[in-house]
Amino acid sequence: MSKAKKKIKIRKKPVVIIITTVLCLLLLSGFLIFYLINENKYYKIKSRVDAVEKQAKKDKEEDYDIVGWIRVQGTNIDYPVIYAPDHNFTYDMENFAWTEVDFKKLNNITYIQGHNILNLSKNPLIAEKYHTRFEQLMSFTYLEFVKENKYIQYTFKGKDYLYKIFAVSYQTSSDIDYYNKDNYSKKKMQKYIDNALENSIYDFDIDVNSNDKIISLVTCTRMFGNSISFKVDARLVRNLESVKNYDVKKTKEYSKVEEQMKGGSSNENEV
Repeated sequence: MSKAKKKIKIRKKPVVIIITTVLCLLLLSGFLIFYLINENKYYKIKSRVDAVEKQAKKDKEEDYDIVGWIRVQGTNIDYPVIYAPDHNFTYDMENFAWTEVDFKKLNNITYIQGHNILNLSKNPLIAEKYHTRFEQLMSFTYLEFVKENKYIQYTFKGKDYLYKIFAVSYQTSSDIDYYNKDNYSKKKMQKYIDNALENSIYDFDIDVNSNDKIISLVTCTRMFGNSISFKVDARLVRNLESVKNYDVKKTKEYSKVEEQMKGGSSNENEV
């Protein structure tokens, strides 16, 4: 074999290695992109920015202001949030939720309320289509539902925010600070978080701290009497944090709910 042929043969090896390496990297990148895209398919934000603007124009003559839009995974809760200091919330508010504060910015804690009129049984129904207020929030009473539904979307001031649920609890209604207008201090935030976690009927596998922003959804319940509210707390998804499912299990507080569930299944049509 001539020297020229030997040189050509020797030169082919690094070219093959380079091509193989590039192909492997492209294949790895493809798998990575596929993984990231599919990982974040657990909850896809569907913007409600335009919906807020349209609803505000439609209801401009009403005695309330459209301030946002709430959407809860696994439920038909997907409607406007209003601020209405002079509105009577007692019997209506179908397909609406409300806040007691006209926020100018996204505070580190936001309370949003909705009626539960048709799902007051000690064995609440799960995601019934004819429930058009906050009745479907009661679906979070059941572990199997919570395992697959953990995100809350809140549209506010032209932006869609996504929150991860970290606590579900029964709270004395008078202890809920509906009228808070300002950001909580770090100390007050931590106290709120500690209380929510301590009373939660579930243990969610995510962390939450006083630097997080929290949304708290509250509705009526008769599980423990008239003075108790049902509350779902979630923290804002952090920058670069994955939007995916995460583990959850019952806490010792759930045994109290199970005990009440044995008491009956009739629905009470009360506000």
